[in-house]
Amino acid sequence: MKVEISDWVQAKTRNGELIHGFVEALDSQQEMATVYTVKSDNAESVGKSVVVRERWLRKLPEYSPQDSEAIRSLIDIALMTRDEQWFSELSPALSTLANAEDEQTIKNAISYSPMSRMGFPV
Repeated sequence: MKVEISDWVQAKTRNGELIHGFVEALDSQQEMATVYTVKSDNAESVGKSVVVRERWLRKLPEYSPQDSEAIRSLIDIALMTRDEQWFSELSPALSTLANAEDEQTIKNAISYSPMSRMGFPV
């Protein structure tokens, strides 16, 4: 399995700790990776970098937001971190998704037919 810098991974350390984090550095000669830990079963490891063997890494699937609220949250993070490139990638995605959600809302409104309490069309 090939991991790259910035990939999100899950790994087991030589001490047996389960960690989640992202790859900060790779040493291909020794087949080691430096992982910044964001979540661990050992609370003391969170926020620290840990060196693990590449074969102990499992690459996590990439996150792709499915709704406009998630994209808005990511845009807020891009603005807070002043990441113009990320903001430029997210903005068109929000527009596309918002348009699709608007079309679905219109379709739902058109297909709506009032029903009586008994479930019969009025």
